[in-house]
Amino acid sequence: MISVVVPVYNVAKYLRRCIDSVIAQTYDDWEMVCVNDGSTDNSLAVLTEYAERDGRIRIVNKANAGVSAARNDGIAAARGEYVLFLDADDFIHPQTLEITHHIAAQTNADIVSFRHDVHMHRRIMAGMRVGIRIAPKPRARTYDASRVKFKITDNLIKFATERNHSLGRWRIRHCYPVMHLYRRALIEGIRFDTDIRITEDFPFWTRVLFARPRAAITRLPLYYYVPHWTSALNSAHAQRLYENVGMAIMRSYGVASRVASPREMRRWQREFLWPFIFTCARAVRRAGDAVDRNKAVQSLREMDGMGCFDNPSGMRARKYRRWIRRFISD
Repeated sequence: MISVVVPVYNVAKYLRRCIDSVIAQTYDDWEMVCVNDGSTDNSLAVLTEYAERDGRIRIVNKANAGVSAARNDGIAAARGEYVLFLDADDFIHPQTLEITHHIAAQTNADIVSFRHDVHMHRRIMAGMRVGIRIAPKPRARTYDASRVKFKITDNLIKFATERNHSLGRWRIRHCYPVMHLYRRALIEGIRFDTDIRITEDFPFWTRVLFARPRAAITRLPLYYYVPHWTSALNSAHAQRLYENVGMAIMRSYGVASRVASPREMRRWQREFLWPFIFTCARAVRRAGDAVDRNKAVQSLREMDGMGCFDNPSGMRARKYRRWIRRFISD
């Protein structure tokens, strides 16, 4: 019924925790599609060990091509009615599949969205700031699936946002591919862009959003996201960052502009596009003289010509737009 898709690349020291969290699920009609993306550490040996013990665990081996290509191959290999993405250095609550499937079956939802354990995340982040490693320890309480509260909507764009401080009880914050159970039919024709290596989830999520799925949203913290300072976004060189984010912005804008109504477009730009524009502009400013100015100017001019800088989300966005337009006109 559910295919759990896990891209795997050199994560041997975290992989057992991830796989164990799936094996421990209270719902057992699942398969785990582990896409080994050319790992050079002990990851494949760990996968093989688990696959030999549990026939529900399948391994897809491929040459290294990045997380987007690995997720695409995972979607192609999935046989379940639903797909759940799980990063190999993260893990899930024991009732994640039980609860999300129960909600999907009850509501006929195409996507069931849930949250991550923010308390665990904050503890780890606080330790990282002072140089202390804090082991992930979730507060895994037991839930009665039949009593879990959720919000059902056919207008997902009304509830989704990339902004950290956007208010609303039923908000879906950030366009992560994880923290959702997808009907496989919804994403069979949607793929991750393999030429974008940072913020590759933004174009994917934009396509999901404008497929206008029937969505169910629960506030339960069923996903345990383990932050690392060595993540792609944190460790990216400024020029590489703005190039990738710039591609993600233009690719996503192209998708939205073709199918969104004017009202949807205004909301999407304010809630999703402008946070990525902030990231892109900060990367250009941070790089200073090290940035390839001609490339940056060309990219930002292309975004401006498309209309990406329309509908600023507030005073901060207008300030950034003025700086960008000065930068590309100098």
